[in-house]
Amino acid sequence: MGKILEIEDLVLRFYTYEGVVKALEGINLFVEKGETLGIVGETGCGKTMTALSIFNLIPSPGRIEGGRVLLQTENGPIDILSQKEDVLRKIRGKTISMIFQEPGSALNPVYTVNDQVSEVFLVHQKKELVKNALDGLEEDLKKESSMRFFYKLEKGIYKKMLKNPESFSWKVLSRIPIVRRYQNRLKTEMRKAVVNILREMEIPDPERVTDMYPHELSGGMQQRVVIAIALTCNPELLIADEPTTSLDVTIQARILDLIRRLKDRFESSIIFITHDMGVIAEMCDRVAVMYAGAICEIADVVEVFKNPLHPYAKALVESIPRPGEDFKSIEGTVPNLIEPPTGCRFHPRCPMAKEVCRRIRPKIVEVKKNHFVSCHLYLGQTN
Repeated sequence: MGKILEIEDLVLRFYTYEGVVKALEGINLFVEKGETLGIVGETGCGKTMTALSIFNLIPSPGRIEGGRVLLQTENGPIDILSQKEDVLRKIRGKTISMIFQEPGSALNPVYTVNDQVSEVFLVHQKKELVKNALDGLEEDLKKESSMRFFYKLEKGIYKKMLKNPESFSWKVLSRIPIVRRYQNRLKTEMRKAVVNILREMEIPDPERVTDMYPHELSGGMQQRVVIAIALTCNPELLIADEPTTSLDVTIQARILDLIRRLKDRFESSIIFITHDMGVIAEMCDRVAVMYAGAICEIADVVEVFKNPLHPYAKALVESIPRPGEDFKSIEGTVPNLIEPPTGCRFHPRCPMAKEVCRRIRPKIVEVKKNHFVSCHLYLGQTN
């Protein structure tokens, strides 16, 4: 179907008082249109930083020091990392959107659900809202001839907005009280849109929920609102950053089922970030295994579970609890990324490490069709 996103040789550093954190080291990934790509790994391996790099939203003191993030558009691929802020604002939330890990932190506690969801409509779909307001105005014009003068005045205002919603003259006009009064129709259209998207998230009684504050909602309801914000503009690529981590098992199952059905309805591609191998098996078509800021293995999800090649991927699969079998853990600890191991970052914990693993970082190579591995054990077995 073609690639919608491609990450090439991504390098990320954080400059802290303790030293330079080498957070991402040459990440290479791609996402096919219509697929769900899982990214799995231990806490701190760089999953979320990879996602934020796609948005070019790295928090300070982070700095992307190499690589490209290529997004496929109607006019061909563009490098997100080289775009200006006004271009990025049009991409974020519309073409690429994100479900954040903690819904309680992602939602602003002092604004209602309506305020927070409608903000996305205002940024990316203002023209559509204005068109809907104009259609409603035409209906009112037919019904109430006595108000014709005021309706015509209001119609002129909306036509000016439709021509250029971001024009300076409109911003000046909107501060005049008699003009600002006519924005009520636009607010009504926004509220309708918010109620509709909440209903699609299967939120019961969306008319009531839209006026509620985040603290009045349960964790599952908060997560549905966060998903609603992410899906407001039918994004082509949705990034779900551990969307069920803070939820109990029953709510987690509902949210995962909702995301799966919404993917089919909106025809989006998904990057699903998690440390739960069970969720990976249930949700994903392909999976990328990360360790200490590097990609270890990328393959079809069934292939990774049945035939993992990288020693870390093997250890992850073997560490899944099985009835009647002893629990297996991965020996050692995650390295400090200020002073990461030389060569392959997994070699201090790897039972199959060689001398070359300590000296040279292995390249990621295609060992079998669509099965990529970054390990010296397989560098001589490429296609």
